[in-house]
Amino acid sequence: MAVGFLCVGALGAVALGAATDARPSDDFTLCPFRLVTGLPCPFCGLTHSLLALGQGEVEDSVRFSPIGPLVAVLAAVLGWAVIGATRRGRPLRWPRPLLALGTMVLAVSWAFQLTQGAAP
Repeated sequence: MAVGFLCVGALGAVALGAATDARPSDDFTLCPFRLVTGLPCPFCGLTHSLLALGQGEVEDSVRFSPIGPLVAVLAAVLGWAVIGATRRGRPLRWPRPLLALGTMVLAVSWAFQLTQGAAP
């Protein structure tokens, strides 16, 4: 259930970006981890990235968060999987290698953001 809500949130941010011409700002953040430590969390910049992606600004999307475009694609695929699992009345199963790969991608993205001083 939580995965479905996260998928809706991610795709909603892309849709909001497509529906508006509001420009994400580098100067604004609500990330509690970043506000306390001054360092980006693994998800810092993701909302900005998804908004920029919705506006067709792929380069800005990657600049805000290197995993932004990947998250948008995964949200669509996982959203479809959640719908299918719900219709079948079965829980969504996560293969361990897929979870390990996702963890590694997140760790590499976070390391990259830390070295770049990542945008909020």
